[in-house]
Amino acid sequence: MSAKIKKMSAKSKKAAKGIHCCECNKLIPAKEQALFVEEEVGRYFCQESCIVAQFSGEIEKMEREYGRNVSPTDLSSDERELYSHLRWKTLENPAEVWKEKVASGDQRYTLISQFTPDKKPVWGVGVCLMLRGEPSFLFIAFVTSDKHLVDIFRKGEKQKIIRKNLDKDDSQVSTSSVVTETTEEVDAQDGLAEPWTESDSVRASIVGSRKVGDISPDDYGFYQKCLEETLQEPTELWSYTGKTSKKVYHFIREYEHDANYWYVVMAKDTVDDTQIEIIDAFPTKDKGLIDMCRHGKKEVLGNSEQAMEANAEPLKRTVH
Repeated sequence: MSAKIKKMSAKSKKAAKGIHCCECNKLIPAKEQALFVEEEVGRYFCQESCIVAQFSGEIEKMEREYGRNVSPTDLSSDERELYSHLRWKTLENPAEVWKEKVASGDQRYTLISQFTPDKKPVWGVGVCLMLRGEPSFLFIAFVTSDKHLVDIFRKGEKQKIIRKNLDKDDSQVSTSSVVTETTEEVDAQDGLAEPWTESDSVRASIVGSRKVGDISPDDYGFYQKCLEETLQEPTELWSYTGKTSKKVYHFIREYEHDANYWYVVMAKDTVDDTQIEIIDAFPTKDKGLIDMCRHGKKEVLGNSEQAMEANAEPLKRTVH
């Protein structure tokens, strides 16, 4: 079952004129960047939380559909956790793509791949919107050993997959870009979406699982000082390296007050060995969300010298 993976990183597009967010109706000035996840309807958003709010009803509907049809003999919770990485592999390199046009005008895609871990069939399934041939917003993603459940989510028409190749060291290397036979031509200046990686999937799972009663994004500014404190003196530090992504770090710092809260900074390595790039940062009072942030390997912390010795590679703290 999906750990409520609800969305992927929205792509940015410069607005030619001032436009309004389709969810909260906030004016987005022309000099700022609007977020969008599809082109069929042409929705624009001012922030990622508005994207989640826009599609929350559809997300819940799919989760209920999953709940009604999942078999008691399907994968156990431990097995779902063990095979959870197959979800982002499916998004990155699907074996099947199905397209269904829904009443709202969206073209909804179901991505499916079959795997054989431990010599038994397991399917990864993800339902999403697509932008330029890449997943852009994920409604639900799960792993299952039940072929019948997979069949239920095969909706619409099966698409022909065209895989792109890039030259690398004089050999043809297949990219993760997936373009269906119905992909339309778009302006070259906008470019293609970046390939989907494990870090995208993990971040989407975490950010998309924020509860309505958690700290509001409107109040994030009050916690700005926590960002540097969390980078310099985290309570916990977790890291992982995906096959197609750079090393990713989750810095977590707990603040003990009348109502405890945590601050999380997600960052990744850059081409400059002395720097890391911040992917996301946010406060939360939800311990369950923090448990999701504990992804990968827990690093040993102490004073700066101990931390340097404990890691095989010195931890880079310069950010941009």
